[in-house]
Amino acid sequence: MEFNLGIKDKKKKPSKNWDERSKKAELAKYDTKIQEAKDREGDTEIRDATFDKAQFLKDEIKDYVEAEKVFRETYELSGGPSRKMEVLFEILLMNIEKFDMDAIKKDIDLCTKHVTDGGDWDKKNKFKVFHGVYCMMIRDFK
Repeated sequence: MEFNLGIKDKKKKPSKNWDERSKKAELAKYDTKIQEAKDREGDTEIRDATFDKAQFLKDEIKDYVEAEKVFRETYELSGGPSRKMEVLFEILLMNIEKFDMDAIKKDIDLCTKHVTDGGDWDKKNKFKVFHGVYCMMIRDFK
């Protein structure tokens, strides 16, 4: 018997083998969606479409450099501290995987600022986990 505790399984592999043509076609769809959001909809929809593109780059194509650029763009489009922290968590996951300690430190400091600015409880608790992982990575076991 298998129990599902409500935890989503993270994808380890892309959903399919992406060739260059299909990558470009899918990215063009995301760019079209972003442009339509800019033309017809509000800031939230633009932010969500940009976030979806960054997720695609990170999870499917595994282009972390480009994904980080798009996540940073999404960060700038985000309004409140909780929404900004959501984006920073995705960036932190990529940087933890790459062991980019300077980038992790910078983003942990940004998250700390957002926690003091009033992030919600869920984001504060997630931040504690990321901060704990960072402390283990730098061997700060106090």
